[in-house]
Amino acid sequence: MIPQHVMRELRYIELMTARKIRNQRVGAYQSPLRGPGFDFDEHQPYRPGDDVRRIDWNVTARVGAPYVRHTHAERELNVVVAMDVSRSMLLGGAGYSKREALTFITGSILFSALSDQVNTGFLAYSDRVHEWTPPRRARAAAWDVLQKMWAVSSGAKRTSMAPAIAHLLTSLKRVSMVFFVSDFMLADDSLASRPLTELGARHDLIAVVPQDPQETHLPSGAGYLRLRDLETGKRVTVALNGRSRAAYEAAARERRDALVRAFYRVPMDHVFVPTDRSPVLPVLSLFARRLA
Repeated sequence: MIPQHVMRELRYIELMTARKIRNQRVGAYQSPLRGPGFDFDEHQPYRPGDDVRRIDWNVTARVGAPYVRHTHAERELNVVVAMDVSRSMLLGGAGYSKREALTFITGSILFSALSDQVNTGFLAYSDRVHEWTPPRRARAAAWDVLQKMWAVSSGAKRTSMAPAIAHLLTSLKRVSMVFFVSDFMLADDSLASRPLTELGARHDLIAVVPQDPQETHLPSGAGYLRLRDLETGKRVTVALNGRSRAAYEAAARERRDALVRAFYRVPMDHVFVPTDRSPVLPVLSLFARRLA
């Protein structure tokens, strides 16, 4: 059961997202993926291997050379939130807990999609798929997803996107916008895998990365700090001084830069969401921009 204080925040998010999407949106969603559809994208000279059924004979007759008419994929699409529910997502020390931040992020995505009449679905994973709700369009569906998301718990000691990617490849038949909400602390190289590249070729992938301040900065003060990895249980002791703080922050920046490079290779759009401030506004801005 979602706690009352989280429910109050989610109801506020539901109202705010509908209003903000209406104000920011300048048009209906248009997929960046090319595919079967009716919305014109551009003409290109015919190349061997192109579908001859896409030759635009009117343009071909005018310019005296064969040209192919490209269209955007269908406007109607699904939105799927693929949520990492591994142990590392339980971290939380400032503002919202990571679990609360994940709930608010998921709520903002679901309510934004519903305000634009988009089907929404949900997948929870760690080292396996824990929950799958196929996309559908209903306000009750969004709240059902949020209840299921809050109830899901994982005892997994490792995180892998591979089972989630495989599930989505076989389950999604329509062009979809897939939000991977995760810290991407993976036990394998899922971000560099061929299945993820294949999923990105078929669908529109977006990484939403919640970041707790504890992951980027050591606390102030002197002495020693004992840290424990939530997934492996490994413990380390860190001295609180200028040298260790600089090394910790450099490692955090290096990891973030490595993630961004990995996202571009897929390709995946991405947004980093701080948990010590409203986690909703960065997601809403991204969603409104993608629907523009």
